[in-house]
Parts: sequence; C-alpha cells; structure tokens
Amino acid sequence: MLVENKLTTEEIIKATSGILVNGDMGIVFKGVCTDTRIFEPGYLFWALKGKNFDGHNFWKEALDKGAKGLILEYFPAGLKLEELPKTISIILVKDTLRALGDLAQWYRVKKAFKIIAITGSCGKTTTKEFTSELLSKFFKIAKNEANYNNLIGVPLSILSMKGDFDWVVLELGTSVKGEIERLAEITQPQVSAITCIQPAHLEGLLSIEGVLEEKTSLWRKTDPSGWIVYFYDQENLRTQAQKMPQKKLSFGEVKGADLRLLSALPLERGFQVSLEYGGSIYTFEVSLLGRHNLLNLLCAFGICIAAGLNLEELLAKLPCELAFLERAKLIQAGNYVILDDTYNANPGSMEASLFWLRDQPEAFGKKIAILGDMKELGDLAPMFHQEIGKLAGSIVDKAFFVGEMASFYARGFEVSQKPFEVFPTLEDFLERFVITEEKAIILVKGSRALKMERIIKKLCEGR
Repeated sequence: MLVENKLTTEEIIKATSGILVNGDMGIVFKGVCTDTRIFEPGYLFWALKGKNFDGHNFWKEALDKGAKGLILEYFPAGLKLEELPKTISIILVKDTLRALGDLAQWYRVKKAFKIIAITGSCGKTTTKEFTSELLSKFFKIAKNEANYNNLIGVPLSILSMKGDFDWVVLELGTSVKGEIERLAEITQPQVSAITCIQPAHLEGLLSIEGVLEEKTSLWRKTDPSGWIVYFYDQENLRTQAQKMPQKKLSFGEVKGADLRLLSALPLERGFQVSLEYGGSIYTFEVSLLGRHNLLNLLCAFGICIAAGLNLEELLAKLPCELAFLERAKLIQAGNYVILDDTYNANPGSMEASLFWLRDQPEAFGKKIAILGDMKELGDLAPMFHQEIGKLAGSIVDKAFFVGEMASFYARGFEVSQKPFEVFPTLEDFLERFVITEEKAIILVKGSRALKMERIIKKLCEGR
C-alpha cells in the first residue's frame, strides 16, 4: 500500500525509536510505501516481513524507483552504507511491523482523532459501514476501507487520514492471539464495539474462550471514561462487559438488552422493525438482506448513541436503503435466485446465511445450498462442519458440499435423508455439478481460500 502523508525523518525516528544510520533528520518523505510494485519517487520504503515474503529483499528496487529512505530491521545483502548518498535516510528499528504501528499511534495522538473500534467474529465490516453511513449525516468521519483491518492495514489507514475528522471508524480483525490488543494499543479508542463471539480463526485462537479473550482485549485498551457496545444475547460477553469500567450499551433480542429487537416483519425487500430503547418502542422500515443484519444495525445504533447522538435523530436520518457495499448479493439468473455470500465463512456467519435462506418465500422454488470449507477452525473443524451440515439438512431441499471438509458436512446433513453431493475440490465441483431443479433459490458460501465466486460465474452463465 502507498500512503501519501508528508513526514520527516525526525518524526519517523521520534515515533519509532529508530536509529538513523544514514541521511539527515531534515529529509522529508512524500509518504510511506510497503510495496515496491506500486512505489513512487520521494517515498519512504517500509520493509515488512511476513511468512512468505521479506521486504528487505527489495531495498535496491525501492532505491532504483526513487525512495528517499528505507526503514529496516537489518542490513540486507548488498546494502553498503558507504555507497549511499547522504540524501537517503536509512533507519534501523527492532521490528518493522511494530514500528509501523508505533508511527500510526504517534500520528493518531498528534491528530487527536476520536476513534471508534469495531471487532467481532461476524458482522464487523457491515457494522462499520452502517456506523460510518449514519455518523456521516452528523459528523465529518473517516474509516478504514476494504480489508485494511490488520496490523498492517489499520496503521496504514490511520496514516492516510490527513484531514480533521470528528470521528474515525476502524474495523479491527484478528487471526492470532495478541493482534486485537496491539491494534487497540495503536488506536486507543473512545468507543469500542464487539458484534458477537463465534468460533472463528481457531487455528490461532484455539477455542471459543480464546476468541472471547482476544476480542475483549479491545475493551482493556479503550478509554476508561469511554463506551463499550456489545451483543447482550451472549452470556460470555455480558459477563466480560460487566467487569469493564467504561459506560455500557448493549443490543440484542433478549430481554435486558438496551437496544432490543422486538420483531422484524419481512417485506418485499427488507423488514418492518420494532425496537425497544429507553422504555419506548420505535417502528421503522429498512431495506436489508438477511435478518441477522438487523443486529448489525442495532450495534451501529449503539455506537452512534455512544458518539453523542440520540435514537430519534438517527431514525429520522435512516434511509430505507443503506448505501453500503453488501458482501452478500442477490443475483437473478434465469429461474434461479442466487445469494452470493462467497466472501468468507465461519460457523456463525454460515448459520446466519442458512437462517436467511430458511426465511425466503416458497415462490422462489427449491432451497439449495452450495457450501465450501470453513477455514481456520483447527482441531474442531470436523465438529463444526458436521453441525452446520445438520443445520443445513433442517433447512434446504438439496445440498452440495465442496472442499476438504465436505464429508463432515455430509455426515451432519445425511440425517435429514435429503439429496446431497460431495466434491473434494472446487475444480471437481465445477466440472461435474448439475442442478436439475427448474426453479430454485441457491446459497453459495465458503471461505475465501476456496474462491467460490467461480461458482457464481458458472451459475450466471447458465450451467
């Protein structure tokens, strides 16, 4: 990523506690870049290291493309300080990834941004988009885009925010222990929200208790005089929330939630919603795909209230259609209605999508699910796939299971005695699958690693 933001060598040194081994404190950079493929002259090249790459190997390419500086953990092969001009700053740090976060933290303090941080196993992107859209009707806001929600993306997103903003809305993601705590340390939020806790990224977080510990570490780094917003229906979250010093606002369907969803009457597109808050009942219509997204909307309401708004003014500004990029898309392809939910999958989001399919009218025809592997579930992967297979059997008329875990889906599904097929690879599925139903509504969902959008393309081509 290339981030334009004028910074001096002295500021980089101050923020990262780096050591200047070549150059001058007065050298100014146009910004920061971590990728030599998109590098532009005048930028500082930040040499990050990952499992499959090491930016230090591209130091010469960066200089050849006009870098005014390098930030490194070590001297890579071929780099000789005596051969470099003094117009190029070389800065050494202990850890370039941590240093990137340190720079973002320094910049966030310098700009005095007020931060809203959102995490959770499901719905965090949707909630971030809802929150941003609603807040933008009252405040000047900024947000992180796309998937810039990790230890690289969040710092670069913060550094890209050059204006003055009332609120900055950030989605925080994790796959291993400690990521959320570090991101919270970098962002220092005034308002923090957790959408839900579900089994996700268990290869790194090991258990649902590990997921809970990782996500709630956000609250421990949130301003003690600030707010936390959480899903009331999950007892483990309720328990953790009560231990925190911040002001609290909950959402859910269970009695006791501050923002309580009472009912959601399906309309042709969307819902008529009845909501209880502060002893009053509010009714409104909203165009959303899937009932589960109403809980994401309630979470966004809670965040906006914590940011100083009231529910009445939020509802007055709430458009019937929220203009955010929905990951799940409805596509009409001949006699088929396709729910493209191929972005990603874990047990919680898979369950929500199946419930959405269950609630669709019979006029759409047979209900069919094409389900791919849910990745990063560790040793519990077989159990979770079998449970989702069983749930699918109670909802759909027919199923196709794709990937290494397809047989475990099938074990759960076969109890229903409904037709299903198993495909060990996506290629095998694309080669052999046949849908014989004349009219159907089809859910396609799986983890990003499977690239199940290729199935959507096949279905739309009339396969």
